[in-house]
Amino acid sequence: HLKAELQNLRRKGALRPSADWDSTGPDPDRSCGRCRVELGRVINRGAYCRACRLKVCKGCREYSLRTTDWVCTVCHKHM
Repeated sequence: HLKAELQNLRRKGALRPSADWDSTGPDPDRSCGRCRVELGRVINRGAYCRACRLKVCKGCREYSLRTTDWVCTVCHKHM
């Protein structure tokens, strides 16, 4: 199951480092490092994952129980 999810993310390009993004793709500073959705300027601006340091949207975060700590979905799967 995990392997299939990671392959799906890889197909979408979400596992590639931002340096590998081509010039026609979304701006890595203005898009989620996982799902590539465009980030807003005021709402859902993104935040950096404490594990991989990619900027991710709210939808690509996994929160730990009883805390506000979170990591991105891919880092969470690797834990």
